[in-house]
Amino acid sequence: MNGEELLLLYQQGNRDFNRANLSQIQILQVDLIGIDFSRTELDWANFSGTNLTEGNFSRANLSNARLIKTNLAKANLNSADLAGSDLSWANLENASLTRVDLSDANLSQSFFRDANLVDADLSNANLTRANLSGANLTRANLSGANLTGVDLSGADFSRADLSEANLTNADLSYASLNCADLSGCSLRQSSLEQATLQGANLRSANLRSAILAGAVLKDTDRSNSSLATISQLSLTNSQGNKKIDFCSANMTGANLQGVNLQNANFRFALFFKANLELVNLQNASLVDVYLRGANLRGANLKNSVLSSINWKGTVMPDGTIHP
Repeated sequence: MNGEELLLLYQQGNRDFNRANLSQIQILQVDLIGIDFSRTELDWANFSGTNLTEGNFSRANLSNARLIKTNLAKANLNSADLAGSDLSWANLENASLTRVDLSDANLSQSFFRDANLVDADLSNANLTRANLSGANLTRANLSGANLTGVDLSGADFSRADLSEANLTNADLSYASLNCADLSGCSLRQSSLEQATLQGANLRSANLRSAILAGAVLKDTDRSNSSLATISQLSLTNSQGNKKIDFCSANMTGANLQGVNLQNANFRFALFFKANLELVNLQNASLVDVYLRGANLRGANLKNSVLSSINWKGTVMPDGTIHP
């Protein structure tokens, strides 16, 4: 069946094309609203500019397909194979993509707001300048993905794999990253304002110039040593409800040189051999904190709460080493 034959059948009222073999079919800039392509062979197909709103593509093979500027709003793409496909500028708002394979796909400038991507595979995908605000990416695989400048505000990344991903300049405000794997990822200049990262793995992550005002990092990475680079961290605290919470966070070996951490909560935090030189800890809570071997040279501890701290080998603000 070719494109013209399919369009004729669709115009006659036929919507069911499930299990058909439509490999390499080309249908451009037409309306195919509500069409059923479930379990259909559509590899190397070209639907660029086509309106496929509310279409059913569950378990379809769309590998290497071209879906540029395609409208897939509210479509069902559960368990579909879209590996290597091109969905740049596509609209997938409120689409269902559970267990979808989007590995190595081009998703730049695509629109995934409020989409369901639970257990999706987006490894090594290109998502530059995409919009995934409010999307559900629980347990999704985004390892090695390019998320530069992506709007991820309010998205759910609980238990997601973001290892080695590029999140430079991404908006993760109010996002949930609880128990997410962020090891080796780049969060440079990203916004994590009011985000939650409880139990997240930040080993070897780069958060240089990131914004973490009001972020919650409780119990961060207890199983692995954190080697996060978070120098020049921006924690502008203009509002009282944006106090950063590092309660029980593991920041072993972290570089926080010159960071403004005033009013922060570090209760039970681990800063073994961390670089806290010139850090502003004014009014911070440092109760039951492990600072052994840390460098606090030039740090501002004015009005901070200091209790039950392990100071052994710590370089104190005046440069002396605590016995």
